[in-house]
Amino acid sequence: MSKRQTSETPQDKNKTEKQQPVKDNALYRRLLTFSLPHKARFGFAFLMLALAVSAEMAIPWLAKIVLDEVIVPLQFEWQQLITLIGLMMLFYVFAAVFGYLQAVTFKHSALLVVKDVREQLFRHVLNFPIATFDKLSTGKLVSYITNDTESLRNMYVSTIPTVIQGALRITAIFIAIALLDWRLMLLSLVLIPILLMTMHLYRKISMSVFDGIRVQVSNINGQINESLQGMALIQAFRQEKAFQTKFEKDNQSWFNFRAKSVAIDSLMLLPLTRLISTLTAAGIVAWFAGASMSTVVEIGTLYAFLNYIERFFDPFRQLSMELHKLQVATVSSKRIFELLDDDSEIHNQSMPEVKINDSNDIEFRNVTMGYEVDKPVLKDVSFTAKGGEFTAIVGHTGSGKSSVINLLMRFYQQQQGDILIGGQPLNKLPESQLRKLFGLVSQDPTIFSGSIVDNIDLSHDAAFSHGYTSDDSTLNDNDNKALKASRDKAIQAAEMVKADRFIHRLPDGFDHQPSNGGATLSVGERQLLALARAISHDPKIFLLDEATANIDSESEETVKQALENIQDGRTVITVAHRLSTIQNADQILVMNSGKVIQSGTHQALIEQDGDYRDLYLAQKAQEENEHQNSTLGLTAVSAA
Repeated sequence: MSKRQTSETPQDKNKTEKQQPVKDNALYRRLLTFSLPHKARFGFAFLMLALAVSAEMAIPWLAKIVLDEVIVPLQFEWQQLITLIGLMMLFYVFAAVFGYLQAVTFKHSALLVVKDVREQLFRHVLNFPIATFDKLSTGKLVSYITNDTESLRNMYVSTIPTVIQGALRITAIFIAIALLDWRLMLLSLVLIPILLMTMHLYRKISMSVFDGIRVQVSNINGQINESLQGMALIQAFRQEKAFQTKFEKDNQSWFNFRAKSVAIDSLMLLPLTRLISTLTAAGIVAWFAGASMSTVVEIGTLYAFLNYIERFFDPFRQLSMELHKLQVATVSSKRIFELLDDDSEIHNQSMPEVKINDSNDIEFRNVTMGYEVDKPVLKDVSFTAKGGEFTAIVGHTGSGKSSVINLLMRFYQQQQGDILIGGQPLNKLPESQLRKLFGLVSQDPTIFSGSIVDNIDLSHDAAFSHGYTSDDSTLNDNDNKALKASRDKAIQAAEMVKADRFIHRLPDGFDHQPSNGGATLSVGERQLLALARAISHDPKIFLLDEATANIDSESEETVKQALENIQDGRTVITVAHRLSTIQNADQILVMNSGKVIQSGTHQALIEQDGDYRDLYLAQKAQEENEHQNSTLGLTAVSAA
């Protein structure tokens, strides 16, 4: 099954977003719903934040009292001075302690949110139909689940506390300024729309730039993943330069967007805020200078004003610095919600099981199917595979053989026709029942990280056991019993297909952990593990998709013996490349250009003048030539 991966351009993304506009306010509200399971933690963090801000805002007022009532009048009442200084120190301590508690709580809560979001995303991706992965590259999915959720962590850890802290500070500052001079408080209100307009302008200008950065990061991740997976082909066809050129092009685009981001940040964030802050401080000094002409200006009051005004700009400076993270989080959250809102999940998982006939007959009725619209790969296909029999499907490459397996596993849906199992439509079976019925062995089996036992027994009962051993002290008696039963089942399945012979030769035997996707195992050994995996949950129907296509003659003979062992009373449908492996099949279907053009037993088809006979004779001649060449090579070596 091939994956069609395409690079996403910023223009394409912008076009999509214009067609499906997302309101940022609604987006932020939805983001905050992730925090609801941890609302008690966030509530405690907000309380600590409010107390820290209150303690911090009280310090300039105490300093004003010290200046105006103690130091300037030269009325040194030591007890009062010591009390005021002690209170200031105490409030500094309170601000530090409460600030520490809110920071730790926010960070821990943010980690829990990211953990929940990642698990929700991964759970959602696990339930996607296989067809969905044809449209999504692996690198981009990895970026969604890792990089984008990390951006959310930054928002919860830094941006949200900064916004709340800023709102509390500004409120406290306006109350303090109003108590000092209500006229200056009214004039200070003019600064808020100016600062908010500056921040809005920054967001408007920078959004497209951050979106471009996000797209290029996804493209780079996708290209790296694709290149690493196909490194052998890249080097075999000497395509290193071509792939390097493509990577440098995407990387240069990323650099260009990043450079624009730096230019915008350098112009519109701190410098502009500092300019407004400086002008405001100068205006306040001028105000008090003018006021001193007609009345006495208290030095403590002036100090408190300047201190509060300086603190007034702190939230805007901090928020300006957080806008970058907010922009990144906004773009990332859109990607996350696009993935979560993809409704192509398998929807029939909770349906009740359907009663099917014990025969387990499989029937295709006029089935047409295509991976792309108006490009069918199966055309009006009809056949019946009797339960308990061995049915083989053969044909040239691209004839539609593997598509039959894909439909039976419901990886894809047919556009026309019906598929029945035991008299029931395939699409009426819940996913859990369907997976119990089938045992699948593909041409290139996947070996997961973990032990040999873990790779054989992938049943739900054994899911908890990965990473544990039967003598693990953290498991209770029931878990230990379940783990032992799971292990025994895996060993029994391996023995049934004769995989135990090579497993016992591995370091640690069944506890051996293959590295790098099973690269240290031969193709035949991986196929035997896949056969053991398929039989471990005792399916009624085996689906083999060219399981012997890429293995040598010795391994093929071992796999053939394993297949004979598992066929007892089970329905077997195999897509075969080597006709020598299916000569004892009860029924052979010959496909060409998406249609079944012949059917019958091996002997019956050999006697017919058709595609099967041509395939058989061609393969037989090829095997004889290979045998002859091998014999000549051995003779030459002996003579030497």
